Amino acid sequence: MRVYLESFGCTQNLGEARALEALARRAGHEILRTPAGAEVGVLVTCGVIGSTEARMIRRYRALAGRIPRVVVTGCLVPLRNGLFPPEYADRTTFLPIREQARLPELLGAGDLGGPGAPAPPAEPPAAGTAPTAEIVLAQGCTSHCAYCFSRLARGHLVSVPPFEVLDRVRAAARAGAREIRLSSLDTACWGLDRPGGPRLPELLGEVSGLPGAFQVRVGMMSPQSLRPFAEEYFRELRSERFFSFLHLPVQSGSDSVLAAMRRGYTSGEFKDLLRTARRAIPEIMLSTDLIVGYPTETDSDFEATLALLEEVAPEVLNVTRFSARPMTPAHRLPPLPPGTVNRRSRALAELRLRTSRRRLEAWIGREARGTVLEYGPHGSSVARLPNYLPVALPSRPPLGRRCTIRIDGARSNYLQGTVRGEPEVPEEDAPRPDGLRVVALRPPWRAAPPVPVRPSGALGS
Repeated sequence: MRVYLESFGCTQNLGEARALEALARRAGHEILRTPAGAEVGVLVTCGVIGSTEARMIRRYRALAGRIPRVVVTGCLVPLRNGLFPPEYADRTTFLPIREQARLPELLGAGDLGGPGAPAPPAEPPAAGTAPTAEIVLAQGCTSHCAYCFSRLARGHLVSVPPFEVLDRVRAAARAGAREIRLSSLDTACWGLDRPGGPRLPELLGEVSGLPGAFQVRVGMMSPQSLRPFAEEYFRELRSERFFSFLHLPVQSGSDSVLAAMRRGYTSGEFKDLLRTARRAIPEIMLSTDLIVGYPTETDSDFEATLALLEEVAPEVLNVTRFSARPMTPAHRLPPLPPGTVNRRSRALAELRLRTSRRRLEAWIGREARGTVLEYGPHGSSVARLPNYLPVALPSRPPLGRRCTIRIDGARSNYLQGTVRGEPEVPEEDAPRPDGLRVVALRPPWRAAPPVPVRPSGALGS
């Protein structure tokens, strides 16, 4: 059967889409890169904000209008199934996140059509991209954020057992991955549902000892989850195995807004964590997130946010305008005037450009090692420094190779540089037997029964 997949949203969604792709391929189905000729379309949805949700419905209409059968999964299933147009209901299957391992069963058992065709030849890697693996560490989280729809969609925390994580890293390394991304809603709460078991620093210690010419990027984590073992975590992150990258959302610089959001930390505790990180790894790259226009945000709250950003000066700042999501406590709050939100959003955009440019310009004139992970237009390429800062290069060294780079310039969100000398040959340049650009293994919750998600007062008992 010919299958086409689309994924939207976070790195975890991308990892799950690649896992679905690998499951379908191993079951003998052909994966297409465009919808043309597909017999089944798989849509991995995101519902983080209202505009994204609306885009998911548009993409569903587009796919259902040209593909005979559609499987919808991701964060809109099952809580928002009613949004999808009923005219395609007889050709649509809704697949809950924790049942994604059933995709081959649906494809092969005839639920979506006939049996799968013989396995097609492996496709070559996508042109211009080094092999990357997405490994999901857990489903759900332990937070109770008042505005978050994702935690309702994904339920309580279920961590992948440590031996499975390590097996997946080994498999990705054997398949030739140069970058391995560990992701979940909150990577720092991995293992919290297994009392007495290892936590994230111990897991990274094991990963650092595995063979292979790869580097690991650890994904988003919440401050309150990182706080209990911050010192140990940043000690492990100093290994060359890991990118010195920290995605730590702050969401607001105001303690009163953070309390209203139910974030579980203060702005001072966020800054303490960042001081710990920069003391252990002075050049660590900080990526943080902000919600502008939260219903309780006053002018003084917003000024506190601007002051915090000036102080911490993140390299990457992701700003999202507050979007009231159904079934969340914040959904009941009266919104701020659109003009106020627009004005604050513009102020944050200007501050982001200024602070990011200031930190990036400090690299000009320096030399650093980087790994070439992507080819750009007109003979260019993109390398990542050890702290994951992107560097645009005018040449195209071999993908996956490390090289010495002289930093010549800086833009608002990337550096510019040139390669000095010859690229290094990796010590372990493993072949890619499956030919996949992205290596992903079966979802970690395969053996676990579905967990009902019952937001308080939303779905009943």
